[in-house]
Amino acid sequence: MAYLPKPMMADSVKSKNYISASFANNSLPFETGEMVMGFVNYNRSHVIDNINFSYGAFTYFGGTGNGYENAQRIVLKNFYDQGFIGLGARTSIGIAERSGNTEFRIISWDNAIVYEGGGYSSFRKNVRSTNDSLSISANQTTMFTTGGSTEIIWQGSKNKDRQYGFRLFIGSTIGLKRNINYTDERISGLATDLSFFLKIRKVYGIFSNGTNLRNNSAKITLGYSF
Repeated sequence: MAYLPKPMMADSVKSKNYISASFANNSLPFETGEMVMGFVNYNRSHVIDNINFSYGAFTYFGGTGNGYENAQRIVLKNFYDQGFIGLGARTSIGIAERSGNTEFRIISWDNAIVYEGGGYSSFRKNVRSTNDSLSISANQTTMFTTGGSTEIIWQGSKNKDRQYGFRLFIGSTIGLKRNINYTDERISGLATDLSFFLKIRKVYGIFSNGTNLRNNSAKITLGYSF
């Protein structure tokens, strides 16, 4: 669940475009595998009084890397070097209050839907079809994640072109937990994301760390607003 930048209530421009590129590293449950991912993101955001909202699209691509093996969990050889690509859309709408140079984005409703294809998706489907109680796999290729977030963002006291923010998101990918066929131990946990946002004039960066049903991911984003 990516952080969607938005204008602050104090900004003179109330509607902005944001384009960015991201790099992410993802660790699968129980360290059974790793993957690297690249993203290209676009969103447009608006602020009207104390209401803010965003909408946008993204694409991502990547592949699987090394896995962890022991006598109980042996990674299938054809897990390695599987590629994938995805397309998706994101939305966010929330309410905020302003105090001096600080803005409290009290609650936002964030959503993302994605369609994934490629060799890794086919691999997941094949593993899921075996119903092996020790395999960890889902065959979904369309995924919808929704939840709520809260954020604090502020401007520099002397330099208004600098903004800093922290956001916490908590939600769930609908149906994913039921779709996973691993029965030896229950896969639990919510989808979470903690992001730090830094903007200097029109350039911004985001560092995020997230989890989703024991997947762990760190992501770095660099973007431009106009």
